[in-house]
Amino acid sequence: MKSIHVIIGCYILFLLASCVSPINCRKQFTVFMDPISVSSDKYKIRLDGIFVSVNGSDALCFYDNGLSKTISSFSFNIDSFWTNPNVDVSSLLEKDQYFRKELWGHFRISKDTLIIQSFGLSNDQLCRRAVYETKGVILDDSTIKVFSDYSYWFDSELIKEPNIYRLYKTDQKPDSTLAWFNKKRWYKKNLHESRR
Repeated sequence: MKSIHVIIGCYILFLLASCVSPINCRKQFTVFMDPISVSSDKYKIRLDGIFVSVNGSDALCFYDNGLSKTISSFSFNIDSFWTNPNVDVSSLLEKDQYFRKELWGHFRISKDTLIIQSFGLSNDQLCRRAVYETKGVILDDSTIKVFSDYSYWFDSELIKEPNIYRLYKTDQKPDSTLAWFNKKRWYKKNLHESRR
């Protein structure tokens, strides 16, 4: 009889942890509560394209409401993007179809530093998504040098050396209305006025 109570008790604890985990999983996601920029006009990034990494690891999209989207190299091959920059961007975005709801976040500019907080899949039952924080220096409005990509879930730095991102001008970008958190109450309640 005691073993049944122990099993039921463990099951209840698991359910409670599952209910509470989304709060814990997103607690580091705070950039969306701040103004988009606290910098002078000297440090801005262009929003009329996609920033593609020189080493082919990924691409970054930025939107005028402060949203950001990472297009992962796991969903497409961009290793040769800069050898032929006239690549068909629409096919690149079609290959990102699987991740439409994922890898969304927000960015903030503070002086010459760009800070991006985004959600990536954690592959864990307690936390479906984990918060990642990417930091870079704005070299000019079309070039970013990313020096940090930190995972709060794994408590670890994910890049070993800085990576340069260059703007590829295009009006074709992922649809920002697809971000999974757009309709969440906690998000709408705390969203900074400059991001509405």
